[in-house]
Amino acid sequence: MRRLYSLFYRILPVSRVDVDDEIYLLNEKESAAIRIRERIAVSVSAIIGAMGVILLYVPYYVHASWFPVTPFHLFGKTFNLPLVFIAYSAVLVWIEIMLLTLLNIWCTHEIAVSTGFLDHQNKSQGSKINLLLDISLEKKNKKVLTYGIDPLEGLNKEALMVWNLLFILKATLTNFLFKFVIQRMLGRYALKAIQDFAGMPIFAFWNAFGTSVILREARVIIMGQNLIELVIRRMEDGLTVGDDDKELLQDTMQYIAISKRDFHQNHYLLTQNLFELYGIAHRDKIWEESVYQSRLKTASEQMQSLCTLLIVLGLLLDGKISAREKSKIRELHGEGMIPYSESEIVRFQEDFLNGKGVEALLLRHIPPQV
Repeated sequence: MRRLYSLFYRILPVSRVDVDDEIYLLNEKESAAIRIRERIAVSVSAIIGAMGVILLYVPYYVHASWFPVTPFHLFGKTFNLPLVFIAYSAVLVWIEIMLLTLLNIWCTHEIAVSTGFLDHQNKSQGSKINLLLDISLEKKNKKVLTYGIDPLEGLNKEALMVWNLLFILKATLTNFLFKFVIQRMLGRYALKAIQDFAGMPIFAFWNAFGTSVILREARVIIMGQNLIELVIRRMEDGLTVGDDDKELLQDTMQYIAISKRDFHQNHYLLTQNLFELYGIAHRDKIWEESVYQSRLKTASEQMQSLCTLLIVLGLLLDGKISAREKSKIRELHGEGMIPYSESEIVRFQEDFLNGKGVEALLLRHIPPQV
C-alpha cells in the first residue's frame, strides 16, 4: 500500500504559494493557504464518515434480500450470521480508510508546500517522501531508542497496550454508547434503523477530528524540523560542550522523553542532531530524575541555560502541553530550575503553532554570532 500512497504523493502538483525564506515562520498568505486546505480536508473527512453510514445501511434496509443470513452450526446450536453484510461492511471500511489516507496525504503535502518546506526541487527526495507519508499514516518514529532514549521507561507496558486499543476503538465505542443512550431513552419503541443511522454524526465527528489532529501534527512537524535546524546551527556556531557535560545532555533528552511519554518525530530529530553535533554516546543507564535535577542545579551557567532551552523546546516541539506537564512546569519554576512560568511557556507554544516563531527564547539562550 505504501507504494500506492507514494505514487499518489508524487503526482500531486506543487501549487504556487507566496512563501518567505523563514520556513518555520508563517506569513499571512502562508497561514491563509494552510487554513483553507485544512478546512477542506476536515469537511471532506466528515462527509466521508457520514456517507459510510448511509452506504452501509440504506442498501441494507431498502434491499434486505441482498443480505441473507447464513446458518452456522456449532456445538449443537445454530447461529444465523449475516456474512454478506459483514463482508460488505469490511469493503466499505477499507474504502473509507483509503479515502481518508489519500485525503491526509493531499493536505499534508499542501501544508508542506504552503510553508516552503516542499518545492519542485526537493519534492522527490526520499527523506521528504518518507516523512510526509509517515505523518499522513500516523506512523510513530521509534528511532530515538537507538540513542538510548526511551519515552516509555518505567511504564506498565500492558496497561499502555490496553489504553492504545481503547483509543483505536474510540469511534466504535462512542457509537455503541450513543445507541445505548437512544435505546434507554426510547425504550422498546426505539427503531433499529434510528439506532443504526444515529452513528452518522458520531463517525463524521471522529473522522473530522482525526483528520484535524493529523493536519495539526503535519504543521507541527514541518515547522519544527526547520526550527531544530536553526537551533542546532546556532549551537554549532556559539556553544561548546565538554566531555563531562555530555551525560547531562543525555539525561536532559531522557527527561524530555519521559515528560512527553510519546515517540515524536521532532524529539527524535532534536536528539539525533544534538548527539551527532557533540559526539554523545548511546545512553545506557537507568533514569533517575532526582539525580538529574541535582546535577542540573550544580552545572555551569552555560549548561543550565542550554538544558533549559532543550527542556522548553521539548515541551513545544510536539505541539501540546498536557495538564501533567503544566504541573511539572510550575514545580520546576518554583524550584528555580527554569526561568519561565507556565503562562510564558504556553505563550511560546502558541507562537510556535501560529508560525510566529520563538526568537525571544532563542536569543536568551543561544544568540546568533555576529
